[in-house]
Amino acid sequence: MSNVSTPVQHDGEFVLTRDGNKDFGEISPEIAQRIRRQAGKIRLRIGKQEGGRKNYGEKHIERKDRMQELKSNGYQNARDLVQAVSHNYDAIYEGRGSRLILYKKVDKKGLSLFIELTLSGDDDFYDVKTGMVTRETYYKNKKPLWERPQNG
Repeated sequence: MSNVSTPVQHDGEFVLTRDGNKDFGEISPEIAQRIRRQAGKIRLRIGKQEGGRKNYGEKHIERKDRMQELKSNGYQNARDLVQAVSHNYDAIYEGRGSRLILYKKVDKKGLSLFIELTLSGDDDFYDVKTGMVTRETYYKNKKPLWERPQNG
């Protein structure tokens, strides 16, 4: 997390990381095997926010109410939130349908990314549908599919 605002760049429909990469992180082959899912890179698309149920991506994360919450927690935009979580998540939970939730604990809060595998020929990837700051107790009664080992 950085307070220096680097302009957000795009490559077609994809948001790029601060380093100009399309891949924010990944579900590694080792983790994928443990959770019985496909391995894949994590990517953020520009997406859409039109008030309906099929909203996703950067535009959905950056809607007005969510942006205020992100900024009050030190994130300038969707890219920085996605980069913070997808590089170093602490746990993976099962989401609705085929979605997965990447979780990172920060202070007394958590950061959550809701991702879904997108089949794209030879280049399948996990598409970030949305992301948010969550209460520390949000996952209290949920069992993770995977947790980062305590020793690192």
